[in-house]
Amino acid sequence: MRRRDRSRSSARLHAPTAEEQEKTLAGFAQHFWLPPDNFNTPPWQGERAARIVHYRHRLLSEVEDAVGDYGPLGCVCEFGDQSKEVTSRWQRFAFWDDVARMSDVLFRGPIEPRHADEIEMRLHDAWRRLRSSIADLHEFSALTIDFRVSAVRLVMMLETERPPEAAQLDGQFELPNARTLASLLSLRCEKDDGEEVLELYRLLCQKLQGSTCVWCNEPFDESTSAGLFEGEMRYVVPTTVPKVFVPQCGHAIHTLCFGSQLIPESDQSSRGDCRRCQMPYAWSSIDVEPMVNAFCLLFSPFVDKRAQDMNADGRISQSAIISIAEVCINFSLELAGLVSASSAWLLLARRGSFKHPDVVEIIGDEVMRLLNLPPEGDADDLTEPVDDVSPEDAENPCKFAVHPETLHVPRDGAFQELEDDPLDLPPPAQPEDCPPSPGSEAEVDLGDIQDPSAVMLNQLVEGCGGDVTLSGLRPLQ
Repeated sequence: MRRRDRSRSSARLHAPTAEEQEKTLAGFAQHFWLPPDNFNTPPWQGERAARIVHYRHRLLSEVEDAVGDYGPLGCVCEFGDQSKEVTSRWQRFAFWDDVARMSDVLFRGPIEPRHADEIEMRLHDAWRRLRSSIADLHEFSALTIDFRVSAVRLVMMLETERPPEAAQLDGQFELPNARTLASLLSLRCEKDDGEEVLELYRLLCQKLQGSTCVWCNEPFDESTSAGLFEGEMRYVVPTTVPKVFVPQCGHAIHTLCFGSQLIPESDQSSRGDCRRCQMPYAWSSIDVEPMVNAFCLLFSPFVDKRAQDMNADGRISQSAIISIAEVCINFSLELAGLVSASSAWLLLARRGSFKHPDVVEIIGDEVMRLLNLPPEGDADDLTEPVDDVSPEDAENPCKFAVHPETLHVPRDGAFQELEDDPLDLPPPAQPEDCPPSPGSEAEVDLGDIQDPSAVMLNQLVEGCGGDVTLSGLRPLQ
């Protein structure tokens, strides 16, 4: 049998030292400040972009080397039973995975939203393989927290350590813009202090000073734009949601306005495009997790309210089913297919907590049936529904990414022939200790989601804390 050369892998089993971490982050900053090829070439094109791509693949190699493809990672380690080698792999993975995901901001400009599909899928595959060695995620988090990369610290490095030669060049070497800050803050972790995160969101608002929201045309002041929304709803995965999103074109939008933007309307031609400059939003994988969190936080109360109404009426409301399906389609279109409409529903159903989960399951069957209707003329060619999803895949929105042209968007009135069906459920029980529904907190009836922004705001409570990292799989402390 051929003996495997383990010299390279063995040298990488140790956890990254403080010196190694400092050197890596310094190298990250150096790549951020790489000069453009010339004054006519933006920093996200040409030789500079090629060097960034090469650097990202080196980071990816570090992540995959930390996981390895042999040894104890083939079995689950019981609580407290992992070896020093496994612990070192966990810690090394945590550090390099954070750096690799954050490196998407190094391009410093509007790049294709699917430019890093291969890297993202390989990172996800590495996490899935590492996950097989973890019996307790809380223990994993406790052992790796010191090796996570602080988004706050990295932002401050980029803000304060601009090289002198960069200051002498033109505006392409300006300090990190609002897009860069928003992207890095979306990858914050347990090491980031809540107050420091809030301060950086205030800095983000300062960088947006003078501009207004593309939807409501209101300025980005501290109360509407700085900080996070945090839901009290009992999510399977705790979520925090920023109050503002910044696309690649730089024309920011309030999170609540983004939710209003998903409401079905007659003109669908602007889906996926900035409503101000008409350029594609070009959201990338770094945006997916916070936007999925926002989608779930904003529309879980609506689904819960509709489920309660259907349970009380004993019938399926097809108008509500259609509204939910259209919102999922619109969300997918706004993200240019980074998340499919079917995956949007699966994530919403999985992450939300509902008073009548049995009714929501029936709603889900109807929504998935509508989302998988064939195009006109292809009645015999039904799209296979996505209904068998592993827990890891369900928490990875990009896993079910599709190109927007493959979405079967219904024509006006295409669903109108559907009639309400009886809801085959036992009489609703009303135990005294039944927890209140998240959607029942607001006294305003959402109706058919005509203008939900004010109602959505009532479903949210301000505050910091919580985190979703590693595609939603790492627990909070």
